[in-house]
Amino acid sequence: MSCLLPPGRMPGRGEAGKDPDAVIELKNISYRYPGTDFYALKDVSLRVRRGEVLLITGPTGAGKTTLCYILNGLVPHFFGGTFEGEARVLGYNVPETPVGFLATRVGMVFSDPLSQLVSATVEDEVAFGLENLGLPEEDISKRVKRALEYVGLYDLRGRPPYTLSGGEQQAVALASILAMEPEIYVLDEPTANLDPLGTLRILDLLKKLSREKGKTIVVVEHKLEEMAEIADRMIVMNEGRVIAEGSPREILTRRAEHLHSLGLEAAHIPLLVQRLAGRGIIKSPGSIPLTLSEGVRFFDELLSSGELSIGGRAWEPNGGSEAGGEPIIVVEDLVHVYPGGTMALKGVSMKVYRGDFLAIIGQNGSGKTTLVKHFNGLLKPTRGRVRVFGMDVEETPTSELVKRVGYIFQDPDRQLFTRRVRDELAFGPKNIGVPPGEIEERIRDVSRKLRIEHLLDREPYSLGKGEKQRIAIASILVMNPEVIILDEPTTGQDPRNRREIMDTMKMLHEEGKTIVFITHDMNLVAEYASRCIVMSDGRILLQGTPREVFSEVEVLRTTRLKPPTITSLFMELSKRHPIKEVILTLDEAVSLFEGGGR
Repeated sequence: MSCLLPPGRMPGRGEAGKDPDAVIELKNISYRYPGTDFYALKDVSLRVRRGEVLLITGPTGAGKTTLCYILNGLVPHFFGGTFEGEARVLGYNVPETPVGFLATRVGMVFSDPLSQLVSATVEDEVAFGLENLGLPEEDISKRVKRALEYVGLYDLRGRPPYTLSGGEQQAVALASILAMEPEIYVLDEPTANLDPLGTLRILDLLKKLSREKGKTIVVVEHKLEEMAEIADRMIVMNEGRVIAEGSPREILTRRAEHLHSLGLEAAHIPLLVQRLAGRGIIKSPGSIPLTLSEGVRFFDELLSSGELSIGGRAWEPNGGSEAGGEPIIVVEDLVHVYPGGTMALKGVSMKVYRGDFLAIIGQNGSGKTTLVKHFNGLLKPTRGRVRVFGMDVEETPTSELVKRVGYIFQDPDRQLFTRRVRDELAFGPKNIGVPPGEIEERIRDVSRKLRIEHLLDREPYSLGKGEKQRIAIASILVMNPEVIILDEPTTGQDPRNRREIMDTMKMLHEEGKTIVFITHDMNLVAEYASRCIVMSDGRILLQGTPREVFSEVEVLRTTRLKPPTITSLFMELSKRHPIKEVILTLDEAVSLFEGGGR
């Protein structure tokens, strides 16, 4: 189908439907991508009103991104395939309206900002779309200035986009759409690759767009608690269908267990209330709390009235103290300066112990990745010393270090380069001299452990992101390293994939591997880590067990990090009630009240 209109012609508008304020109307939509046998969307009907903020969530493969593609015409115009049903956006019949026309009215922002940033400077990036519309230069300059001021990046207008933080890059992508002045904004997991600070920046911008400009916004997200403050309505998708629809409060409070069963990140306070009620520890409440402040009031009233009491501790505290094993990586006064003069590490000293399950946390730019890249020689110290299993990193070839320390990148596409998964797994062992027979044995063992036997003859780039990440992990495991480093391995993954990756690491840890992982997800730190390091501005601020680190609320606040919601809830309650432990997880919270209910 052509994306261009004949001269002088405009697409015709169809029936607006029963609701004159509806700007998106989908009726009985089913869609199948070319070359596939299954439908990505199955009988989906949806109406979005002007000025509404709609949150869409669901597990990987639910059809969320495909639904977004319909809204700007990429489905069916660009992807082709089989399209059934009726889709109208701003009254225009999508299958009959060129993508180029819809693109000026429906702006789309993707999860990876760099995938849509193509210009040399921030200013050029925002001007790019306007230039393609053929607008006068004076109008372009005004729009660019207005958009960059709106997102708070005007002072960075001369910077190359790749030099910005993830949150800043996503703000540039949003400014590029904002300058086009579309009527509808569609954002597909806009915070998936961002740290907490970047996430906060984008969510604040969405609030502004909604409240100040009254824009219609459709957002696909897994960060449901954060989005609940912004969204007017929420739909849950699974296997190509809409399975729930309502206000975020209604779905997050009343269907918390259902969301959890789908592998989604259900809001923890409603989930705790439902689990306590399900065990008969409390009565099912008429109104379920959602936010932290609501949760504090709810449990404070129950504890104060005697309807709920503390039944004791039923869990083992996290281990991983420094006495737990011998130090195998020792960092002393490490300084690293990148070409160009950026000092990324400023006198860091720390140790990794055998048997550690160590989390390293901090905002983007705090030095986390720079630090761990010294552990296998990907970077060498500018000053200071790093010893790995007694070997000085500066004097030891990287080819020797990688035999004992495996490194898994955040983006699996940076590690995968062969035509078959089997060849990908064989590459590393072959290059360190492992005999062919043993290589095959290792591939069989690792592929069975990671459940990827059925993928061995597939092309890595044809796989989904979760599968690619498992292949990247497998390509390191076949090297049989003693230490495994994961650099934000769960970024961009849905909650179910995140848990699968971390459960795999837990299994390897139980088999004797030492695990070091970088993450922005405090729930993963609480659930899996035995020790935790907090970094800020190239230095280490805190070290200790997660209980010790999360109890330092004021120090964390300076880094814009927050403990898990459950931890914060019980820290607040401990100010008025005899709760002595720092609670890390939902299971610990339930255990605290076991035997102490009605």
